[in-house]
Amino acid sequence: ILLNWNVGGKQNEPHLTTCLDYVNVPTTKLANVIYSSVCHQSYAGGKEFWSELNDYFFMSQLHYGFAEPAPACTLVSHLFPDKIGGRPAWLALDHLPDEAQLVCCSCSQPMAFLLQLYSPLGDDREDCFHRMLFVFMCKSGRCFFNSASSSESFAPSSVPFRVFRSQMAKSNPYYSLTPPDEKQFTPEEMLDAFRSGALPAPNRLTPLCPICGCRGTKICANCKKASYCSRSHQLLHWKLCHKRHCPNYDYLDEMFSTNPFLLPEFALVSEAAAESDIVNSHTQSDDDSSDTEAPAQTLTSVDSAEFAALETISRKETKEELIFSQFRQVMKVEPDQVIRFQRGGEPFWVSTTQRTIPSCEVCGGKRIFEFQITPQILSHLKLDCVKEPSPDFATVYVFTCENSCSLPRTVQAADGRTRTIEYQEEFVAYDPVP
Repeated sequence: ILLNWNVGGKQNEPHLTTCLDYVNVPTTKLANVIYSSVCHQSYAGGKEFWSELNDYFFMSQLHYGFAEPAPACTLVSHLFPDKIGGRPAWLALDHLPDEAQLVCCSCSQPMAFLLQLYSPLGDDREDCFHRMLFVFMCKSGRCFFNSASSSESFAPSSVPFRVFRSQMAKSNPYYSLTPPDEKQFTPEEMLDAFRSGALPAPNRLTPLCPICGCRGTKICANCKKASYCSRSHQLLHWKLCHKRHCPNYDYLDEMFSTNPFLLPEFALVSEAAAESDIVNSHTQSDDDSSDTEAPAQTLTSVDSAEFAALETISRKETKEELIFSQFRQVMKVEPDQVIRFQRGGEPFWVSTTQRTIPSCEVCGGKRIFEFQITPQILSHLKLDCVKEPSPDFATVYVFTCENSCSLPRTVQAADGRTRTIEYQEEFVAYDPVP
């Protein structure tokens, strides 16, 4: 890549042009990087510029995710689905997250499964031949309201979401080395295959709660067959059906059923973003950012200290609203997008909140952006409440270990016993609606 300097009206003002004969890179992609670099005062020849240029070309392409209806029997573990709602299609079928990891930090109620993304790392990592990310969320709008009002939407202790990473090699204890059969099974055929062992049943190694599909550690005292993640789910299941069918309980009988706790289920369909979409989103953000200052104040009846405080608040609120307006404009490119995926890329920030993304607690590596969830997903979840606040957010950000450090791993507890980890918690945060 050859970078040339032109005088653009002011002495030493950089304007970059390219000769792309040496590498086969679309001009729009390079133009986007150069534009972004110049706007952030990273000049050609500078360390920051080349770092950004390198990161751009080697990060994954931006993809949109869309919710589409699909039969539940096509969204099961051995098919490695991208999906929203329903019960999780666990990747590792053993050593699932425990109950304490899946309760809301604010209300202590079980979180609902929100979505999962299949995100393998390619041929460079044999131990990541299969790789899946799982996101859970609290269904109580009060928990969103409380964390938003406390301005701690990036503090892990207040975020009503959790995200977990699971990964494994092609040769693993759970799945065949051959690709899954593309034959379309009926639900009855799928259940027969689970029972016969022809396909890996989701509850083969770990008892699952019939309400949410998560690990069940509390056993029904009567039938000794049903397992639950929590007392609340045991009571709900008893009222729904277990009171009538307790002696004959079989988890697989309810595997494709719905209940009031589960979120509506959809397939997540991916589509690569057009290069023009990416360039335009950066351009729109930068063009609008020049207007972020608030209008001149005319408050003359307050003293200088009060005026300064009011001016600071006004500027911040105006900037927050403007940034969210930019975000809405970007969403209009693909109005139905519920996911923006770009591992190693940059999220579209929706606020000016100062953010500290913690390093991986296991390997010490930095965490990088992987995807964000847009507020359009809320229209599919049917979470509107009449008597209390409904869950709401501007966007949800997911960051994962850049090394995607190896799983499974074994840890030793204080009592000397060992524990196998196949689901590593990663970092998730969100911005409330301004």
